[in-house]
Amino acid sequence: MKKKFCAASVFPSLLIASSVIFASDGSVKQLTDVGESVNTIIQEQKDLQGKPLPNGGQIGHPVQPGQHPPKPDHPVQPGHPVQPPQPPQPGQPGHPPQPPQPPAPVDTTHAYNAGMRDGADKGAREGRREGYADGINAGEIEGRRNGTNEGDTAGRAAGYRDGYNVDQSAGTQQGNIDGQNAGINNGTQAGQRRCYDAGYTNGYNVAYAESKQLGQQDAASYSSGYAKGQADAAVMEAASGQKAGYQAGFSQRETELQSLSADTRAMRSLLAAGLRTPGAKLDLPIEMARNGYATPEERQAYERGYREGYQRSYRRAYDDAKRDGYNERYNLAYRRAYDNQYSISYRTGFADGKDKGYKAAYRTAYNSAYAYYYEEYSNREYADQRAQGLSNGRAVGQKEGFAAGCAEQTQRGYNEGYQKMAAQVYPGAFDAGKQAGIAAADKYYAENAVLKVFNISFYDENNNGKFEASENVMLRAEVRNFGFQKSDAVAITVRSERGEITIRPDLRAEGVGGRTTGAVNLQIGKLFDVVAPDSDALVVTFTEKGRQIGDARQMYARTNPNRVAIINKDGTSIKEKAGWLFVGTVTELNAGAKVLIIGEKDDWYKVRRSEVGSGTWTEGFVKKGKVSVQ
Repeated sequence: MKKKFCAASVFPSLLIASSVIFASDGSVKQLTDVGESVNTIIQEQKDLQGKPLPNGGQIGHPVQPGQHPPKPDHPVQPGHPVQPPQPPQPGQPGHPPQPPQPPAPVDTTHAYNAGMRDGADKGAREGRREGYADGINAGEIEGRRNGTNEGDTAGRAAGYRDGYNVDQSAGTQQGNIDGQNAGINNGTQAGQRRCYDAGYTNGYNVAYAESKQLGQQDAASYSSGYAKGQADAAVMEAASGQKAGYQAGFSQRETELQSLSADTRAMRSLLAAGLRTPGAKLDLPIEMARNGYATPEERQAYERGYREGYQRSYRRAYDDAKRDGYNERYNLAYRRAYDNQYSISYRTGFADGKDKGYKAAYRTAYNSAYAYYYEEYSNREYADQRAQGLSNGRAVGQKEGFAAGCAEQTQRGYNEGYQKMAAQVYPGAFDAGKQAGIAAADKYYAENAVLKVFNISFYDENNNGKFEASENVMLRAEVRNFGFQKSDAVAITVRSERGEITIRPDLRAEGVGGRTTGAVNLQIGKLFDVVAPDSDALVVTFTEKGRQIGDARQMYARTNPNRVAIINKDGTSIKEKAGWLFVGTVTELNAGAKVLIIGEKDDWYKVRRSEVGSGTWTEGFVKKGKVSVQ
């Protein structure tokens, strides 16, 4: 059996904004998901109108089990005249069905712009975080590459200067000949073009000014613009006023609902008494409900704007942060590569200089001859070209001048018509939209949890202000629920920008009851026992139902009282004892691996495997020359 659905508007200003319906079994479905099912049911009902059921019932009034179908040909009772037949109604046999009406168009401009702003904010935050770390790596790579390239360039330049002054007489002679020929040809063409342009400009300017004055007095253009302005204002200003009023009302009520001084019991009674109206629940992000973007078209426009704003803002923030990290590492790598390449490239540059000297002599002679002959021929008078330009300029100036004057007259009329109509329709639309926004905020907060996170901070476990090696790192925060419904569990994601910390998986906080505050106090991870003393940053993000409700970034300084050795070369052996002869190997470590120094003996360090180190070995000895002390 097909399920029947009923859809209700949320409030007057959003009669076509609702995108959610309730099924008869209590489930909630999006209109876009059930649209096909609803159309199928309607069509089946139309097809069955007027057809008798198998047991004798009629459409809309089937015979119940245990009942008998009505008997035909009932006799007419005395005193009860026979009623005349009723005319067929729309949708019944004998009357054609009404054609479906097309849906009204939805203005998605505001939804798109709001999505663009929200996406830009998030993109800027995440771009700054990720760009800096990538800039550090890129600076090291590009510093070496650019140092090599520019060392090569400078070496070649020095050799080039030394080999440059060789055989230039042939280049000078050939350059003079070629420059003269090119100067005559190009100078003639330039002179003809100059005369034509001068004539064209003179004719165009005079004709344009005269024709524009005629266009500026055109009454038909003014009337057309005035009517167009009024028509546009009647539609656009009504929509703008409605939208602006809605957002103002929603924002006003949000401020009241989120005020700590608000009477919770009074607000709960108000919402329970007057605002839990039947209809679709506003199960959508608070940003979209706040701005009134509840239709499928507006939601799609918001999401499209969000993606575009995020991508643009993320790229700008990412590039700025990457540039900072890049500059930090670039110069050192650049200087090493530059010095190494310079001497190699000098010899190549010397050979290049000899060839380039010839070409430079040729170019100098060519330019000198070209300039002389070009100057002579380009300044000659070409009367036929000037006359042709004057005629063409007049024709074009008359046409474009009149069109420009009419356009100004049309715009003048449009502006005056638009302003007059806007003053009439905008105030009323704004007031209606404001009331709708207040009602929407009340409904949303009554039916949903609205979470925000405050006072986010990381601290060390022993609370002495030092983030020490092997110490647990803690997180505290407050999660406030301004809505009247309990929230789902809050997912917490923590990331370290520099690393050397173990982050616990699946961090989360319990759901927060309506109009209450939940405290978060969690161990989020543990610093490595070989952590490098340095500054780092922790980034945390809080989400509920996949929606971000808060984030923060905190710098902190790490300390490590342990002595740490860093392996310099792959395949470095860790020995059983301090010595070479007849001493077994415990393990082999690669470059970059870190171990703890627990003692010394002659030229050897006694070391212990880190808590985060690989392998199953525990202790051993390593030669001092094969490691660096952190």
